Amino acid sequence: MTLLENIPTNYNISLAFIVFMMAFMAVYMAVRCFRRLDALSIIVFAIQLCAFTSGVLTIINRVLSVPLYEIVIIVSGLLLPGVFLISDYIGMKNRIKKSLTDAPLIEKLERQSHKSWKYNEYLEELDEWKPEIQPGIIANTIDLRDKHLKTNINRQLVAVHKLIDNGDFKQALDIYTILSELLRNNAHIIYNTAWLSYKNGLYGDAIQRCKKALHLIGDDSFNKSKKNKAADTDELLRPMLRFGYGLCLYMTKKYVLAIEQFLMVKKDIEGLREADINIAKCYIAIDELGEAQRHIREALKSKEDNKLRYLLARLCFEKNEEMECKYQLETIVENDPEFTEAWSLLGKLYRKRGDWKNALVAYKKLTQLTPQDAEVYYRLGIAQRHEGKTEEAISNFKFATELRPDFSRAFYSMASIYDVDGKTDKAIECLEKSLNGDERLEMAYNLLAEIYITTDRINEAIRVYEEAVREHPESYLVHFNLGVSLMMMKRYEEAVRVFKRAHRLTSDDPALYYNWASAVISLKNYSEAIRLYKEGLKLKSDDDEILFGLARVSALSGDVDATIGFLTRAFEINPNLKLRAKASLDFSAFRTHPEFMEITKLPIKKENNI
Repeated sequence: MTLLENIPTNYNISLAFIVFMMAFMAVYMAVRCFRRLDALSIIVFAIQLCAFTSGVLTIINRVLSVPLYEIVIIVSGLLLPGVFLISDYIGMKNRIKKSLTDAPLIEKLERQSHKSWKYNEYLEELDEWKPEIQPGIIANTIDLRDKHLKTNINRQLVAVHKLIDNGDFKQALDIYTILSELLRNNAHIIYNTAWLSYKNGLYGDAIQRCKKALHLIGDDSFNKSKKNKAADTDELLRPMLRFGYGLCLYMTKKYVLAIEQFLMVKKDIEGLREADINIAKCYIAIDELGEAQRHIREALKSKEDNKLRYLLARLCFEKNEEMECKYQLETIVENDPEFTEAWSLLGKLYRKRGDWKNALVAYKKLTQLTPQDAEVYYRLGIAQRHEGKTEEAISNFKFATELRPDFSRAFYSMASIYDVDGKTDKAIECLEKSLNGDERLEMAYNLLAEIYITTDRINEAIRVYEEAVREHPESYLVHFNLGVSLMMMKRYEEAVRVFKRAHRLTSDDPALYYNWASAVISLKNYSEAIRLYKEGLKLKSDDDEILFGLARVSALSGDVDATIGFLTRAFEINPNLKLRAKASLDFSAFRTHPEFMEITKLPIKKENNI
């Protein structure tokens, strides 16, 4: 008997194939739900599972289905998830085309970054240790002869803790304030009142109450309790008060006093992790990073914490401890491959070290974790350019500008690549977009003006530099470049004014004095030119251009000895200046002078006759 003979005559082969295909689509939608968890995916997945289940039962029970039923199964089980499959595929191809990097078929939804806890906020929020003392424990500490009064107080305690459980700290504080006035010598009630004052932001009141409670319980010897061991609340009351005292001191920016309180807590409770973390944050606040690192390491010994390890990595980065920082960050991403901030800081560290190969890996990972972050694609492009992958770099810069149309740095980076490749028009277009973006970069002004100068569009270069000077009035470089550009157009008076402004910004650049003096020579102010050249020589005594300039102005002034002396020194440094001196009109009156002829004499080439 063959296999075909075993199949019943009423068995629907086409439906069996459809159910088989639905099984694959069910797996796909399940993966999609895990990677892109949203309401629509869940609804479609649920519908598909129902259709798949119905189809399987139909096959198992060998039931003939009506055409309408088959259509419902096909639509809900195949076509509906098929739309998602096609959409994901098109999206993947578009991402690959734009970024020229691998992209997954199912792109993860961008997760809320740990950076959104914001590093500074994480520093400001201290770790808490013990909550409020429960009413049952407090009731055992109340010693009243009046049973009716004691019963009422116990009822109030139960009621107020319901308010605490509901987060109504303000009303709870009002009731506890009354209770603390009635039972002034009960340290447990005063602790809860201080705890509620802290929760309501009344740090001064909380400090006073902690002091009062500490005074009540005295300084009796404390039986040290190790971490993770059960300890009675009475025994823990003093370290609980000191811990709360330290929290309030931190919030009032009294960091050194807060450290003292947390250290006293550590004397009572050995290895208390929360105390070490808070001490570290206090030390960070007073910029003692070494001590902060020591306490973070102590806290990490008791429990692994990626956020805390990230804090340690940040401190290492700020202290330029690159190897330690690298180790901590690599440990984090090994423990949690989706810790966005660790990858971001790792990329920054690799850039700092010039390790562009690993930086590229880090930023590729970040494009998967934060696919809508333009900064990540920009950084990836920078890494690719350093690795010689200019086409991929341009694609990522373009994608970054699509995500952020006013991204000036991305446009500038594209322009610099186009400029190197000789694509001047594209470079100019990108630079103009860069200057109309979110930042008016000084380097964008300089590059645009340089391109105009190389294409003999000096007036446009001057216009760009003038705009740059208005935008960056404290930039020496744009002032200097503007002055040189004005000299190219023989606008010497304007050039001198610009050089004077540049001199107020920076007075230690020999090139400034050389160009400034050259402009002054053109205005025939020879004494000023000599002064400027000599100022330049003070900065660089062996500058052949300045010596040659002094020779020029001496020649124009008719000082023969000075001219010959400066030329001799210049030729000793740079013999190639001899041809320039012979061709210069400034030395035309000296061409027949014996000494000039002697020092400008060129060596005679000897030819070997074979």
